[in-house]
Amino acid sequence: MIGSVAAALIAVWFYNTAARSGRPAISWAVSGVVVYFLAAVLWTLVVTPAIKDTASHTQNGVLVFIVQYAYIAFGAAVALAVNAWLNKSA
Repeated sequence: MIGSVAAALIAVWFYNTAARSGRPAISWAVSGVVVYFLAAVLWTLVVTPAIKDTASHTQNGVLVFIVQYAYIAFGAAVALAVNAWLNKSA
């Protein structure tokens, strides 16, 4: 649920960025969501299994939090980096 809200906020953010930079707004918003979800899936497939295994053995609250929500922060950070990089070159 929180990941979907983050994706919607990223879409709005990319949409507004497109209007300021002269890009097509809808396709730019979709691109932002795609970047977010690809980064989140990459995090989930590569990093989460190792952390999940450790979290299940130690019951550390921080590790459980990371397993559940770190993909959102990683996806948003990648979307931020891509948006900044592409707007810098525009």
